[in-house]
Amino acid sequence: MIGAGLALIVIGIIFLFIIPWVGIPLGIVGIILAVLYFAGFGRRTARGQQPQ
Repeated sequence: MIGAGLALIVIGIIFLFIIPWVGIPLGIVGIILAVLYFAGFGRRTARGQQPQ
């Protein structure tokens, strides 16, 4: 998911100069995906017992 988020941010920046009404939403979606990844969404949970 982080790869898709970073790719959308880069593509959004490129399209921002070519077609702004396409680049801005792509960049926003990329930022949202990156923030969700860093917040912990989309990751697999740890298996096994947790240390106490």
